[in-house]
Amino acid sequence: MFRGRRRGKNKMIKVKFCGLRRVEDIEAVNRLQPDYAGFVFARSRRQVTAEQVAAFRELLNKEVKTVAVLVNMPVEEAASLANAGLADLLQLHGDENAAYIAKLKTLTEAKVIKAIRLQPEQENAVRSNAKVPQCNVRLFERGPDQETARQTNLNLLAQARLADYYLFDTFAPDVYGGTGKTFSLSLLKGLPIDKPFFLAGGLDAGNVAAIVREVQADEKLRTNFYGVDVSGGIETEGVKDAAKMEAFMKVMHREK
Repeated sequence: MFRGRRRGKNKMIKVKFCGLRRVEDIEAVNRLQPDYAGFVFARSRRQVTAEQVAAFRELLNKEVKTVAVLVNMPVEEAASLANAGLADLLQLHGDENAAYIAKLKTLTEAKVIKAIRLQPEQENAVRSNAKVPQCNVRLFERGPDQETARQTNLNLLAQARLADYYLFDTFAPDVYGGTGKTFSLSLLKGLPIDKPFFLAGGLDAGNVAAIVREVQADEKLRTNFYGVDVSGGIETEGVKDAAKMEAFMKVMHREK
């Protein structure tokens, strides 16, 4: 049993396995016991239906919390997933803003994770036709300099302020997640991170230990470092790989 992951002093590093879509995936989760099991409701190769998640929930160890991963789903539908018992947490991975989160919180008591796809200075979202909130377009039109990227990330963080958790992920044009690429942790430094956060983007058993240690070495980041989120890094040819899932948990078990 893989419990006992810690961050800082006497703080647990949580692990979320995301993109589960087969009974075999649930069986591996029950054996390895990450803290969270993520189910993608957004259109993607990992997409599952409410009916599938209801069946998975019956099989899943009750100690593992479920997360519904959503992209721009109508707020009433998002709330209904949690209120129907399909999700303990709702992860918003699209363009949902502060007003959306505020409305969502009037409709459900489920905790909310807001994904923030950090903008690196070398990218230009307007020129690459990336899907970004309209409120950010003006910033990108000034060019992909370091200050523009920083201001954009600050704006994204402000729009997520009503969430219970942040999830920092890798930006890529035209996609909302699942890039399989890491981002520079320097992008986190200087951000006013005021609540627990997950790290995502290109994590696997081979790199997660170094990334965890780098975050823990930063006193400001360590305070709110809450967990890691992995999907592609525990797959082989697009399918969850029980051996990679176990390897990831073994690494995290050592990081205590």
